[in-house]
Amino acid sequence: MIELPRQAKGDRPIYLGDKTTDNLLSMLLALAGEVVVLRERLDSVERIVSEDDSLKAKVDAYRPSPDVEKERDAWRAQFLDIVLRPLKQDYEDLESRSGAKGYDEAIEIVTAVD
Repeated sequence: MIELPRQAKGDRPIYLGDKTTDNLLSMLLALAGEVVVLRERLDSVERIVSEDDSLKAKVDAYRPSPDVEKERDAWRAQFLDIVLRPLKQDYEDLESRSGAKGYDEAIEIVTAVD
């Protein structure tokens, strides 16, 4: 699998005159894309299941195992990363431009004993 960079270089263009509005639009479009794919897949599953009553009963009775829950948690984290990427990029840009140290480093400096 090819690993793409997590964030593009340079400033993101502003299309709607306001960075916050652009971020919301980016998040909304990412979420809409995921919903479209999910809806198409769910439609396929429902059509297949409707042809077999025993399969429908199995789907209704299904309870995920701990391994399945772990996979779903990983998928959920990746999904939220995609949807929230514009905000995360803004935060990272702000942090790198300010030259500020991380929270943990600041706590260490403040609590250090000479």
